[in-house]
Amino acid sequence: MNRSRSLGIAAASVLVVGGALGLAGFALATAAPHQTALNCTPVQGASKTCAITLATYPDSGEGVHGKDGGAHPDWVTYSNDNVNVPANSTIVVTINQYDSGGSLNNAFFDQVMGTVGGTATINGKTVTHADPNDIGHTFTLRGIPGMGTDLFVSVPLPADNNSKTPVILNGVAYAKPVVVQFSFKTGSKGIYEFNCEFPCGGSREGQFGQAMSTYGYMSGTFTVQ
Repeated sequence: MNRSRSLGIAAASVLVVGGALGLAGFALATAAPHQTALNCTPVQGASKTCAITLATYPDSGEGVHGKDGGAHPDWVTYSNDNVNVPANSTIVVTINQYDSGGSLNNAFFDQVMGTVGGTATINGKTVTHADPNDIGHTFTLRGIPGMGTDLFVSVPLPADNNSKTPVILNGVAYAKPVVVQFSFKTGSKGIYEFNCEFPCGGSREGQFGQAMSTYGYMSGTFTVQ
């Protein structure tokens, strides 16, 4: 099967599965309390441009979910589950990826998609994809079915399995992060969901349970205002 055809089939499967995940995510989002909202910071000298910084951690010990990691201190997590960004703007995203990783279940998600120029930078190097066998997480942003939103952005967040440089955050030691940067454009106001498509959850076949299926760990909400 040629690559273009396989990517097309993968994309179709993503839309079907993504729809189900989106509905589940939205139900969780409306039922669970958000963390304090992370608001996009305007970039000086750049019209209708703002910036956000997120992180992915191998556990919850950094304090994202409360003292000593909250209810599930050993679960992987994003640094925030509640992000506000402006409509009709360029959003510059920096993600510090502190986790190790492995192979994707679906190599479709090794591609950079929906960003300005179709690229991202990984530790300063411009890329269009990453090694599907060396992924820590993904940042995958999509509209919620039935909400009238159609934004789709997906960027792989490579693992750094060989880092020997410790970084201390709130008394917890992590490997030196892989720094991933990219930008994308928002349209009209709406609610979007982001999640990870790397199998990092545990407890269920395919490793999509626990942190993967619990809102606020490897998923969250982008509100375009």
